[in-house]
Order: sequence, then structure tokens, then C-alpha cells
Amino acid sequence: MFFGFIKSIFFHISVIFSFFFFVNFFNLNRNQTYTEIPIEIVEISRETTVKKISKNKVEEKKPTFVPPKPKSKPRLPEFSEKKIIKKKIKKKKEVKEDRLASILKSIENISIDKNKTDSEDKKETEKIIKSKISSDKVSISEKDLIRRQFASCWNPPSGSKNIDKLQVLIKLTLNEEGNVVNAKLIGGGNMNDPFYRSAAERAMRAVRHPSCKKVKVPSKKYESWKNMTLNFDPIIMQGLKQ
Repeated sequence: MFFGFIKSIFFHISVIFSFFFFVNFFNLNRNQTYTEIPIEIVEISRETTVKKISKNKVEEKKPTFVPPKPKSKPRLPEFSEKKIIKKKIKKKKEVKEDRLASILKSIENISIDKNKTDSEDKKETEKIIKSKISSDKVSISEKDLIRRQFASCWNPPSGSKNIDKLQVLIKLTLNEEGNVVNAKLIGGGNMNDPFYRSAAERAMRAVRHPSCKKVKVPSKKYESWKNMTLNFDPIIMQGLKQ
């Protein structure tokens, strides 16, 4: 029952809406006005007539203007330019040669002066070295003094037939205070000979003896006597003892 009532309401509303719509549509069609558009009818011929343009007019010639040619400037002859360039080059060469010659001359003078000074310095150095060596060199008397100090501690063996040929060579190394720090037998005879071996052993004991191992030597000449070789010759040693 309720649904039927709702359906009837929708039906009536749709009918009313349709009615108003059709009424408005008819009113619009009645009020619309039509405007007339005039049309002109023109006849078109089968052939086209176009006026031809005549080309009888002759173009007028314009006068042409030719500008005058510019006058060329006078040029110097080429031979004069070449001469000037050659002269300049020649002058430059002369200047360079003069400079080079002066430089070479100065170098030669410097080398000559240097050689002179070098030779003079060399001579002076040699003189100083010679004087130094001569002053630092141990003299014979000083060597005899050193040998005499060891002679008091060395007693060669007696009874040999060739005692005059006996020589015992010992190389010594001393410190700045004169103490023997090293002793080495370097030769002088045959160690298989009992007489020579006895003399050599006695010489080695003498250089290490407490009474003789410190030698009195000039301290200024240390470079000359720090390494020295002594010849223990019985004849020489005997003469030094006296």
C-alpha cells in the first residue's frame, strides 16, 4: 500500500515536468524570426577575356660612371733596399765578432791568471808540506833514543856463530802517550833456527816489558812515530847500551 502511494507521487511529478517542458519548447519556436539572405545571380561566360600588357616600353639606359684610377706611389728601387739590408747585416756581424773576440780574450786572460795562481798555490803548498814533513819527521837521533829504551829490556842469546847477521824486525803501534798497543814480528830471519827464534821471542818480550813499553817520544811528531819498525840488531843494541 505504501509503495503504491510512492509510485503514484513519482508518476504525477514526471507528468507535470513533461508538460512544462513541451510548453516552453513550443513557445520558443513561435517567437523565432527568420532573416532573408539576398542572392545575386551572375552569368559566367565560357571564355575569359584578360587584357594583355604591352611590352613596348624600352628601358632607358643609365649612364655608367667609371672612377679614375688612383695614382700609384713611387717605390724605391729594390737594389737600394737590398744594399741597406746587407749593410745592416754586415754591421751586426762585425759587432758580434768584436764581442766574441773580446769575450774569448777575457777568457784566455782569466785562464792564464788562473794557471799562474794555481801554479803559485801549488808551489806554496809543496813548500808547506815539505817543511811540515821535515819538522814532523823523526830524526835518526830520536830513533836511536827510542831503540835505546828497548835495548835495556832486550838480551839477545849468546853463543851464536852468526850473531853479526842477526836481525829481528818488529812493527810497533804506539798511542799518543807513547805506550805500545800492538807489536808484530815481520821478519828478519828463519823461525826454524832456534837461535833466531830465541832472539825474536826475547825482542817481543822486551817491547811488552812494563819498564820499556812506555816510550819517551816527542808528542808533536805523533803522526811520524805512531807506526814504526825497529830492527833489533845485537851489535847496534849493544852499542846503544854503552
